Amino acid sequence: MKFKNIVNAPLSKESIDQLKRIMKEDAQNHVRQRAHTILLVFRDQRTLEDVADFFKVHVNTIRNWVTRWSNEGVDGLYDLEGRGVKPRFSAVEEKLILECVDKEPRSLRQVAVMVEQKTGKTASVATFRLILKKHGKAWKRQRKILKGSPTEEELEQGKQDIKELKQLAQDGEFDLLYFDATGLSLVPCVPYAWQDIGREGTLGILSSSSKRINLFGFLDPMKNELTTFQPVGSVNGAAIIDIMNTFCDSLIKPAVVVLDNAPIQTSKAVMAHFRKWERRGLTLYFLPTYSPELNLIEILWRKIKYEWMPSSAYVSFNALKAALDNILSLFGSQYEIQFSA
Repeated sequence: MKFKNIVNAPLSKESIDQLKRIMKEDAQNHVRQRAHTILLVFRDQRTLEDVADFFKVHVNTIRNWVTRWSNEGVDGLYDLEGRGVKPRFSAVEEKLILECVDKEPRSLRQVAVMVEQKTGKTASVATFRLILKKHGKAWKRQRKILKGSPTEEELEQGKQDIKELKQLAQDGEFDLLYFDATGLSLVPCVPYAWQDIGREGTLGILSSSSKRINLFGFLDPMKNELTTFQPVGSVNGAAIIDIMNTFCDSLIKPAVVVLDNAPIQTSKAVMAHFRKWERRGLTLYFLPTYSPELNLIEILWRKIKYEWMPSSAYVSFNALKAALDNILSLFGSQYEIQFSA
């Protein structure tokens, strides 16, 4: 039988309905693709080249699928036992590979060595990458985690408290601000960036040891306003007291400041000033332990470090300081964050 006659062979209504069901319901993606191919070629009279381009495969692959359908019908859509390339690793060995990746998640080359030692089999990094994708793994940045976490009750109470504080602030009872500290140096926070594919296209970013810029901030998300302090030298309880005292001097109306339970902020020296600050209109609300996601100023720090800070800032400490000061001076105009209500 000539191939062009195979392509021109019509599909019965029963076959079309069956192929549609397979295309929508079959658990195997490649089977759904093959059923879709048969419909495109035999029902819609699409060329093999068009279908190959649609599925991003070689035209010979489409030709094989069509031939198998013509010779075997529905059975030709499936990879029967003994058909196709045998997998390099068995299901048991793939489980072993996943265990090796759990032990060494950053280097597939080391995983390959571990697997070879245990199974005697070798494979390329690309093969291991396909196996990991098959099991739902993806290559992505690791993130820092907290030593602990709040109980569900503590976290829920914190969320409810913040909600009530927001409502009172919207009603004009007081200003609601978020306080926190961060630091910057010439060791950069490495951001993602659009880059040319390949090792030669990878962008570099300068890095060197340097002094640290201590940055403390009071963020008012309702007004999109920021008050910052950059104390020089070691930061201790005395520095926190000075910052809070200075901030009290600027208060026009009562303010509630949300902050975390960092030891430096809950030290006996700092706590001794709580009543004094309350009399001056400043009340501190401490978040539940290990719940930085409730402190909105954390969003600002991430924006500064990962999005707004230019790569040129890491040329020198003076350049870093100038870039930071520029961002802080333009916050609320050129640099803004849309906080949800």
